[in-house]
Amino acid sequence: MSEFIKSLVDVFTAEGVNAGLAIAYLIVSLLVIVMAVVALVMWIMVAVRYSKSNRRRLDSGKSSMQMAREMLDSCGLHYVQVKKAGFIRAWFYGNSYSITKKTVYLRRNITDKDTVTAVGLALQKVGIAKMCESDNKMAKTRNIMQIVGIFGPFMFVPVILIGIIVDFLIFDTIGTFSVISIVISFIILSAGLVVTVLNIPVEKKANDMALKMIDETGIMTAEERDMIKKVFDTYIIAYVMDFIVTVLRIIQLVLEIAMKLQSGSNNN
Repeated sequence: MSEFIKSLVDVFTAEGVNAGLAIAYLIVSLLVIVMAVVALVMWIMVAVRYSKSNRRRLDSGKSSMQMAREMLDSCGLHYVQVKKAGFIRAWFYGNSYSITKKTVYLRRNITDKDTVTAVGLALQKVGIAKMCESDNKMAKTRNIMQIVGIFGPFMFVPVILIGIIVDFLIFDTIGTFSVISIVISFIILSAGLVVTVLNIPVEKKANDMALKMIDETGIMTAEERDMIKKVFDTYIIAYVMDFIVTVLRIIQLVLEIAMKLQSGSNNN
């Protein structure tokens, strides 16, 4: 393994990159891969727990849309609607609250269902709506910037590839355009990081609000409440893992910029 790492470092140093910088880049790149795998495992756990509690019907028989409507009305948000999310919205946003449309959107698999997942997540989105409509700055900012968090991670790879392709087509080497593309990618990823940073406390507070509504209404038994709490907790852990991956990816991009600038100056 040490020989393999040494050979990789030699590849970078041959291009004029400092050995210490090359080693740092390789370590961070490894951490990105490891933490990305951990994040994937956590999202799989979210899916498993989500699915399991979505098969458990509430003893109370109350449905997601019914409970969401009751809770919204109880806090004066009569104007906020509760609807089934369309395919495109469900694909990109999942269960969500739209500030502009004043609507809580629920995915088809929990719309008007009387399961633990359906009612629990409906109440969680009611919590998001309550925060946004009470002018909670963090919740509103997160909601407005959510589109960046969704598309940001998918945009930086194409941007980097475009820069590298342009460099090879024009200069027959990796140079100015690839560095510019990495900087643009860094900006995009940083914006996504802001969304992730806001996402964790906002979702955590909405989880707490949903659990409080469950306790106050007695809508769930102790066992059912424990099931949805596990779903909420797993979501938060997955968000934290996403945050760590994003931070590592930003560090990786900074190192890439430094390496390309160093390589370019040495070649010149």
